[in-house]
Amino acid sequence: MLDRATRPATGRDHHRPGASAHRAATRAVTHAAARAAARAGLPVVLPVLLPVVLLAVLLSAGGCRSGLRPDPAAARSAAESARPAPRTIGVEFVFVRHDRHDAALGDELWGLVDEQVLGDAARARLAANGLRAGVVTARLPPHIADRLLPPPAADESLPAALPDNPALVRHVLRLLPGRSSDVLAATGIGELVLLERTEGAVRGTTYRDASPLFALKAWPAADGRVRLRLAPTIKHGPVERSWVGEEGMFRLEAGQRRDLLEHLAIEAEVPGGSMLVVGCAGEPASSAGDAFFRDRAGGAQRLLAIIPAARTGTADPMFAPTGAADAADEPLESLAE
Repeated sequence: MLDRATRPATGRDHHRPGASAHRAATRAVTHAAARAAARAGLPVVLPVLLPVVLLAVLLSAGGCRSGLRPDPAAARSAAESARPAPRTIGVEFVFVRHDRHDAALGDELWGLVDEQVLGDAARARLAANGLRAGVVTARLPPHIADRLLPPPAADESLPAALPDNPALVRHVLRLLPGRSSDVLAATGIGELVLLERTEGAVRGTTYRDASPLFALKAWPAADGRVRLRLAPTIKHGPVERSWVGEEGMFRLEAGQRRDLLEHLAIEAEVPGGSMLVVGCAGEPASSAGDAFFRDRAGGAQRLLAIIPAARTGTADPMFAPTGAADAADEPLESLAE
């Protein structure tokens, strides 16, 4: 029998140029590896297993890159966890019920309110519909501050509905910038007649099962200010299911219809330690001021004070360091003497 090393090439090898040279090189490497293993006292690796051993050596030299590829899902999860949490804006709202002839919460308080911040056109629209609003930056007398700045409540959740006859309702909201939150002014009105005056015309509407509310939005502004926007809105009618679009998606919601009184929206920048005050004006006349602030029976009316939490620093919070933007809310004592 001829040795493989001396066996002549077959016809198949004759048609494969370089096949003999390739086998010779392979045998040489095999013999070299066997001699090296014998000198080191290691078991001789069979030629059949040599390719497996060589592959393992190559993978070890290359760092096993095929097994160390990063998991895309894990990378996304790590990136999301490193992303800072959305910063909320603390806003306190206070409803105070008082008699319409109450001097302290009437002429005396409105004498301290700066209504010029809203502009002439906005003030004219509000006055024509029985509303007035402005910002209080001055220190309040103690007998007024005690009624508008009560001690913090233990429960800071938003009520589903205001109590029937509360002397004072106080709650704290944490708002995402630009995200709307409802502040109920009244609820459960069986029939609400509203006369809207705009551009010299009067339009009358009757709402069933009505709940007047303010759609409140807040944004951080420079110098520790907060920009507030109040849009009077009336929910009415039976509960219906409808599709609502938000952030590029649609979802099915159940609720009453909403009529937005956009022309009566109130927008102002409120400095830290100050408040936005909204109330009714003029005589009762089925106006928006009556719908949102006057009781259906009796001579009582309500006043709304919105107090942004005081923010530290003078830079725009959107560009402030994380520690400054996330600082705890400070007590709102600067309005009281």
